[in-house]
Amino acid sequence: MKVKSNKVDKKLLENLINDSLNLLKKDRDRDILLRRYGIATGNSQTLEEIGKDMGITRERVRQIEKAAITKIRQQFNHDHELNDILIAITNEKGGIIGFASLMSQLDLNGKMQPHLSFLIKINPKFTFVDKNDGHADLLFLSDSYNENGVKKLHEQLVTVVSETGKPSRFDKFSKKLDPKHNQEALQELALASTNLSNLDNIWGLSVWPEVNPKSIRDKIYLVLKKNARPMHFSEISTKISELKANPKNVTTQAVHNELIKDGRFVLIGRGIYALGEWGYNPGTVADIIEEILKEKSPLSKEDIITKVLARRQVKTTTIALNLQEKPQFIKDKNDMYSIKEGLTSKKNKRRGGRDKG
Repeated sequence: MKVKSNKVDKKLLENLINDSLNLLKKDRDRDILLRRYGIATGNSQTLEEIGKDMGITRERVRQIEKAAITKIRQQFNHDHELNDILIAITNEKGGIIGFASLMSQLDLNGKMQPHLSFLIKINPKFTFVDKNDGHADLLFLSDSYNENGVKKLHEQLVTVVSETGKPSRFDKFSKKLDPKHNQEALQELALASTNLSNLDNIWGLSVWPEVNPKSIRDKIYLVLKKNARPMHFSEISTKISELKANPKNVTTQAVHNELIKDGRFVLIGRGIYALGEWGYNPGTVADIIEEILKEKSPLSKEDIITKVLARRQVKTTTIALNLQEKPQFIKDKNDMYSIKEGLTSKKNKRRGGRDKG
């Protein structure tokens, strides 16, 4: 169904609510609905609060609310402009849409949230599911889905992502579900889910730092992974504040402290860190020279410098001084270096070492 515009104004919502409440004969019934849905004040009241104020039991308040909603759903004329807009938008999303997503599409501010949710809940063409531990508020077309079916679909989606074991594009997960489900509907369900998160169109479980980084260490890892190159700790701290997920200003000292503590990060130069998974190993320049000579020796100074620079961002003079001053490195008459038998360096136990580049 095509509609001229998704624009919905405050006056339209208020008029529809007033028309629906006018179907109720008792002021008390109208007052209970206004309080329960927070239409008048923006804050919904509990059954207990309303009952205490009116001098009736919470169970009686619940009964009145249920009867009033049932009457409005049955007697109210739902053939109006808002209904057409809601059906059109929800159809475009495959029959399911998160309430926050719908609010955004209608360009409504938060103050109108109670008004819209009430009008949806009294409309038999829709089912509105309040937020719970698994997802935020969402709604769907009653002819397309039922509440139990949506719950199972959400559980299946979370299971598929979990079993895949790593973040990926959404279509990799959705294609493993029943093809009758629209891609847009599945993504709306994922967006509303508290179990799933996405970052730069990559999806995963909300507990995975790659898509939902929370700690400084997680954000450091994400920044290095995203930029795919070694970075100075000051640049890393700047990039953290630019993250789309959980952006937060952090001090360079805090970032540096976390880099030192976490074994995933390797110091490869003066303040420059890389991911160990890229093939970098912790250690001093002397340790790196030793590893290189154990792989192949003898080697010329030029070859050693080239190989060290592939693993560390240090000055060539630092490498040359290590070759010259460390007793484990010996030079033959052809100026080729090897390791002196029985003599190796004491491995630096602190990750990354203390060498100055």
